[in-house]
Amino acid sequence: MSNINLNGRIKKLIEKKSEGDYWDYKQVWHEDNERLLHDILCFANTGHDRDCYLIIGVSDAGKIVGVSEKNRRNQAGILDLLSNTNFVGDNTPKVRLNTIKIEGKEVDVLTILNSYNVPYYLKKRNKKYNNIREGYIYTRVGDKNTPIDENASIQQIEMLWKKRFKLTQPLLTQIVNRLENISEWVQCEDVFYNVYNPEFKLEEEYDDEYDLSLKIMCNETILKKIQIIVNDGGRYKTPLPEYGYICSDERNDKYKYTYIFFLKDSIDYKLQQFLLNTEYKGEESVKIKFDKVIIYYESKEEKKAFESYVESNQSIIDSYLPDNDEIYLTKDVMYAKEEIEVKHMLSTGLVLNKLLQEFRGLYKWKMNNDKVLNLYNIQ
Repeated sequence: MSNINLNGRIKKLIEKKSEGDYWDYKQVWHEDNERLLHDILCFANTGHDRDCYLIIGVSDAGKIVGVSEKNRRNQAGILDLLSNTNFVGDNTPKVRLNTIKIEGKEVDVLTILNSYNVPYYLKKRNKKYNNIREGYIYTRVGDKNTPIDENASIQQIEMLWKKRFKLTQPLLTQIVNRLENISEWVQCEDVFYNVYNPEFKLEEEYDDEYDLSLKIMCNETILKKIQIIVNDGGRYKTPLPEYGYICSDERNDKYKYTYIFFLKDSIDYKLQQFLLNTEYKGEESVKIKFDKVIIYYESKEEKKAFESYVESNQSIIDSYLPDNDEIYLTKDVMYAKEEIEVKHMLSTGLVLNKLLQEFRGLYKWKMNNDKVLNLYNIQ
């Protein structure tokens, strides 16, 4: 997360003037490592799916006082504290320390990153610790931490183990997560069943003679229905991509460029990977052609940043388009006008793929996400 986004988020939490289940105020840094470690453990062991924040330089009443230099911590020191702690299973909480300015005062924010490796607890405590205990699981409920000399309740501990196995997530999310392990699934005609959870299934259904859908189901309940497109005589099936629009044309209230894309963290993309049978070379070759006209974004943030980049460099697309009129996929169309529109969209995809590679190389997207977001002032 960029400092711009973090600043806005922490400011909103401070404005609440009260603490919650994923944030806590500290007027000054902890005087000893034991109390800091206890706070980190409580926030690492939460049942929800969000990052947690220790906000230092703010009073219990939510007044911004700024960070005192007394006992002030740095990230290297906190990481050393965690690496020198003997956690069960060698699972170590992940944290990040940032300093932001609010109302002209510096505030330190220790982010405890959300994780499914819960519960975190000590296998053996440091001899310097007097209160924190090995084998005890500390958590946070509401605005209260588990006391340092007590264990969390059996219900709270059970919730953490459910989170570890992703059983606290919605049923749709649980099914989609299992798609990554294709060996868990067996196919019987037009239905895929999960070996370990037979009530989880994917079922193909033709809405009419030509329109194919894939139903994601638990027992007989349809959780989501996704349109499937079939290419190359049925050799390649994939969810219908999303449509993207770039460069608005104010004269006719339309967009200059239309293209198709997948977000890699989307259900559609994960289904596409699941349906792809790489052992069938004919299918793989069709996908290679398909991939040349579709954009695969790492995240919504990348999509937003890239579209901003394209908006500022429209002339590059116009110069590339005439040399990219090869059509890799065919589509049945009723009118010549529609055929021209489809051809233009696919050609645009070819060009945008080339531009995306240049964009990623130029701004080193994968290595420095914040730089791109700040460059375009995207929040």
